[in-house]
Amino acid sequence: MNKSTQRDQLATLLFGLTDESVQFRNKWRGFAGAVIWLTLSGLTALLTLIGAQGRTAIAILIGMSLVKYIPLLAVVYSLSRKMAAHYLDDVYELNNEDLAAGFLEEVTFGYGREKITINEGNINAKDERSSLILIGGPGAIQVNLDSVALLEKVNGEPAVIYPRKAPWKLGRFERIREIGRLDEVGKREYAIINLRDQFIEGLSVKSRTKDGMLIEAQDIKVMFSVSRRQDAKSDDIQGDAFLFDERAVQALVYNQAVATPEAAFAPAGIAFPWDTTVVPLVTSELERLITSHTLNEILANISQKETDAASTNDQTIAQMRVELTGQQAPSGTRAPSPAPNFESRSKITEQFFGKSFKDKAASLGIFIEWVDIGAWIPSDYIFDKHKEAWKLSLENAKLRGKVERSKGSYQTKEIINLINSVVVSNYDKSSSARSFSFSGSSGGSGDKDELDRMENMLSNNPELKANLKFMHKLHALRDQPSGHRSPSRKGNVIAHEMLKAFRKELIAAKNLIVDSDGVSAEEKNNNLNNIDKALHDISALLPPHWVGSKS
Repeated sequence: MNKSTQRDQLATLLFGLTDESVQFRNKWRGFAGAVIWLTLSGLTALLTLIGAQGRTAIAILIGMSLVKYIPLLAVVYSLSRKMAAHYLDDVYELNNEDLAAGFLEEVTFGYGREKITINEGNINAKDERSSLILIGGPGAIQVNLDSVALLEKVNGEPAVIYPRKAPWKLGRFERIREIGRLDEVGKREYAIINLRDQFIEGLSVKSRTKDGMLIEAQDIKVMFSVSRRQDAKSDDIQGDAFLFDERAVQALVYNQAVATPEAAFAPAGIAFPWDTTVVPLVTSELERLITSHTLNEILANISQKETDAASTNDQTIAQMRVELTGQQAPSGTRAPSPAPNFESRSKITEQFFGKSFKDKAASLGIFIEWVDIGAWIPSDYIFDKHKEAWKLSLENAKLRGKVERSKGSYQTKEIINLINSVVVSNYDKSSSARSFSFSGSSGGSGDKDELDRMENMLSNNPELKANLKFMHKLHALRDQPSGHRSPSRKGNVIAHEMLKAFRKELIAAKNLIVDSDGVSAEEKNNNLNNIDKALHDISALLPPHWVGSKS
């Protein structure tokens, strides 16, 4: 073994933090002290015995030489320890050099005689003044059944200590991780977690809805715990009363978000780690829910039973109208607007037990057992403009519904106007260039019957009955005395030509409706059915050779 390796090993034994190094230092401390004492005493005795006479004088000189270096070495050792303690006190800001000196003696030559106890997630005030808490080991920690703590070794490696029969032995400078910012006895916060189920109440969330209305959820309650494991980890756990996941403990300590400046998420009395994990997790989820819904969806309490009852009433009224009047609903009539997508309390609560939220809570080491979302009320500071905007949005929704319902009727009216302007006007132009004749004896009664049948057909079709101009033309032709009619053509021929022209325009209108955009399939089907009915009636009035004709 070379000299460099020997020097490294000697340095490790002299300054190491292991029990082996402590044994080496204890052994050589006494040996080195004895050697120094004997050497100094021997040199002093040799120098003072020169010229001494008599046994008594020689014994006195030797005794004084041995005794006088004992207090000298003690003073040197004490001053050295005091200087080191002053340095350690300055590093850890203890303001207690005696505590630092005692810790130095223990960490250098001792094995850890001090012991503290963790109970219900806390350390008592007396143990908080211990060097085990302020600086670190060596020492021992007894963890009771309802607690768990996270230690950090001198190299930063974490270790979780849990309830067991034997106390946990702390290595030198190994200590419980300190979390809080306050450095006063009774106000410090440590990485110690209470394993019992926790209950928090009095939380509140204030945010604006999707439509800009300010709303507040008050008196929110949560019951939760650290994430549990499903099986016992070790036989050392006393009765395995409170199971826990070691990874969850580390997540609670290390996976927290630090707000700067510090945010007041939780009411007073809620300490680490719940004030920076559970509270912001629940409040942020409720705030997200508020901002993603309108005020109606959150506060308008409409159940599925009420929605079904309203739909049944609408169907009953429509059926009664058909039975009393014999008329179907207009083709453009829309179904009533659906009820708001109301977020019930049970539906909101279910979101806290969905997979997404559970995974988010598990990443923080938390298991949510129960949530009460409290009372949701609009804020007293809703401005008048917000109220006006809310009313205006409701009115706009009603107007949009009216426009949608009236769109179909306007399309029907426009088709009738086209028929008036195209069919009838074209027929008038063509008839003005001709001379019509009726034979008073041969076809008078037959023509009149044909015109009556045509009028009945128009009366049974609401879309065609609105063509008043065509109806007036038909009445004038029917009521005209046979002696005043033009002798060139018979009345039934004229009626057939009019029906043919009418049929062509209806077919053209049917093609326009099929090719039209922006119209729902239901409206198209209603209009096409009406036109098909009219075409069927026209075909019944025309001679057999016109049925199925393309003209």
